[in-house]
Amino acid sequence: MTESLHLAGTESDGIARYGFPGMTDRGLVPNTDIPYRLHGDGDRAVILVHGFLDDQSVWDEVVARLKTRGITAVGVDLAGSGDRSGAEGPFDFHRFAHDVGAVVDAVGKPFVIVGQSMGAPVAELVAAERPGSALGLLLVTPVPLAGAGLPADAIEPFRSLGDGADRQRALRRQASPGLSEAALDRLVTMGARIRPEVVRELADSWNMGVAEGLEQSHYQGPVVIVRATADPFDELVTNAIAPRFLSPRMMVVDGAGHWAHVEQPTAIAAAIDALLDATGPVGHTV
Repeated sequence: MTESLHLAGTESDGIARYGFPGMTDRGLVPNTDIPYRLHGDGDRAVILVHGFLDDQSVWDEVVARLKTRGITAVGVDLAGSGDRSGAEGPFDFHRFAHDVGAVVDAVGKPFVIVGQSMGAPVAELVAAERPGSALGLLLVTPVPLAGAGLPADAIEPFRSLGDGADRQRALRRQASPGLSEAALDRLVTMGARIRPEVVRELADSWNMGVAEGLEQSHYQGPVVIVRATADPFDELVTNAIAPRFLSPRMMVVDGAGHWAHVEQPTAIAAAIDALLDATGPVGHTV
């Protein structure tokens, strides 16, 4: 099923609080260096996994626009990014899934998990390992769990993005033409915190993928895949991602690029709210 999401009005560069609880708390997975942020204190969690060159703050405007009550939004920095920019490797899907899974287990609530770009395969792995508590999986402009498979000359520009802010700005502008200058500034600031050698390893990880991506997904629960019409990776969604799931619901954000959650956070928040509504409150049987 494909559904087009259309927005009324213009997105704001500032965080517009739509009534989602403003309380923010912080946690730390016991005996690790893995911190996380909590927004709200509901019975269900929404776990947010960021993508390549970003950190957990990339989700802030989406969280601000969530309308579902009784949830806890949870942000985490993947190793090598954000407040974990000094972390040591490996920097690959399995390590990230281990770390995000540790956050899920520490939070200890039934959850919907949302991943964007490189974070989408991580979200899938986390959900597949926790079938009893994973309520739903939402993939935003994802890359394949099996890897994008770009040839050496095509992946090298991504591997070299840690060598300068100007390169990152140009790449983000090309992949998401609708980004405002303010949004570009925020994203480039996030990416500048990541060490060049980590950027190279991150690019290799999402390009090569992991063996599980060659099989049908091990996650059997509800799946929503959010495409964006200006995303240069969109063809991979149709050919390499959607066929791996039993009955994924496809949604389209018109006019957005790879960073659709930054360009049009209201649309992505609406997609999350719709999945939460479909899965129902704790104790609800779908």
